[in-house]
Amino acid sequence: MDLRVTGAPVPKPKTTPKTVVRSGLLELASVELEQAIQTELAENPALEVTEAGYCEICGSVLSGNPCPQCRGGTERTVQRAFDEEDTYGGAADWTEDDRDPFSTVAAPWSFREHLLWQLSPQLSGIELEIASLLLENLDRRGLLDCETDSIAAAVDVRVSRVEAVLSAIQRQDPVGIASRTVEECLLLQLDALDGDWELVELSRHLIQDHWVSLCKGKLGKIAGRLQIAEEDVGRARDFIKANLDPYPIHACIQSNTSAQQPVDAAYLRPDVIITLRGPEGEEECVIQFPEEKRYRLALDRGYQTVSETLEARATVEDAEAYEHVRHCVEGGRLFISAWHERWQTLHRVVEQLVEHQREFLLEGERHLRPLTRAQLAEELGLHESTVSRAVASKYALLPGGRIVALADFFDGSLRAKSLIKEWVSHESHPLTDGELVGLLAETGISVARRTVAKYRQALGILPSELR
Repeated sequence: MDLRVTGAPVPKPKTTPKTVVRSGLLELASVELEQAIQTELAENPALEVTEAGYCEICGSVLSGNPCPQCRGGTERTVQRAFDEEDTYGGAADWTEDDRDPFSTVAAPWSFREHLLWQLSPQLSGIELEIASLLLENLDRRGLLDCETDSIAAAVDVRVSRVEAVLSAIQRQDPVGIASRTVEECLLLQLDALDGDWELVELSRHLIQDHWVSLCKGKLGKIAGRLQIAEEDVGRARDFIKANLDPYPIHACIQSNTSAQQPVDAAYLRPDVIITLRGPEGEEECVIQFPEEKRYRLALDRGYQTVSETLEARATVEDAEAYEHVRHCVEGGRLFISAWHERWQTLHRVVEQLVEHQREFLLEGERHLRPLTRAQLAEELGLHESTVSRAVASKYALLPGGRIVALADFFDGSLRAKSLIKEWVSHESHPLTDGELVGLLAETGISVARRTVAKYRQALGILPSELR
């Protein structure tokens, strides 16, 4: 029996140099786009790129001189600054570093350096050395990961002196840093709190003597041992949750980096800026692409002239030179064409996204409508892969000032996560995953319990028995 398939072959899209360049530029984010332009400039002498300047006051792209927004405000401000310096005789003493705008930018500090700066007025030279060694032995949670006697041996001092320095560190901001256990960290924070004395003392008793039972949510068992009402134990538990942090270093670093690494903020660079214009209730969404007007691409006039001259002469001797020039000119035209098509496609995709997710832009994540890349591609008459490339690794600055990935416009889990976060933050009792499934179902979101568990873990929310 012949089992070979005799159906017609499935046609594959034809890949051309233009398609490759166009697809490659489309999926690049802003930073990668800069690198692609620099690479093309280095490889193709026929391509000419002019970078637009920026106004030093408002940050707008300069289309001429003076700035269209400030109307020459930059020059007047700079001149006024120099005049004021001249009045006091300061400008004559300026050095090159003084004129360098980056010379005033602070170098990144590590969390360890920040703590040593706080301690420097309080400790002597040898004590600062002890503090430095202690801070070098913090783990990623901000807990001390060594014994004080080993530090004492390394510096050749008494253990009591190391303990005194450690106590000084633990009282700095954030309170409880360099604790040896979570319980010690929470107790140190309790000492720094002002509040209901009875509630603070009950919280201290729960942490010192009933920590394991408290973490497991066995409030009735604790109440029986202490011979108090279970409501009082619950009140103390809520007080601990609201006012204490077991790992206070996370509030300062907001990452999984160690205390020794520089605390660099990760600044996202928006590829598209969405703003609102018009009266409330009739707002119009305005879309801007900052990088679109930043570069002006054109062919070098000299290469165009040489190409036309060599093509007219068409001699055998000039064949090699003509081929080189033609290759460069065609490559430049191809890159410029792909550049313009990139922005046309991005405009179409983002405009359709904004129209479809208008409520999400105005009201937040809870109003995100279901949308897939395939649906958007069908509406625009594009291939799904084109839409995927258009939104890949790109970010949008929303009207409220928040920066989100364009992929979030398609993320159906955002609404569910937003609701889960809100319900847990206002829960009267720890909500189980099953109860959250029921609450989501009431809002029209049908998900499995394991999906809720996945969302909860992504939000950093503990299971109900540990909350």
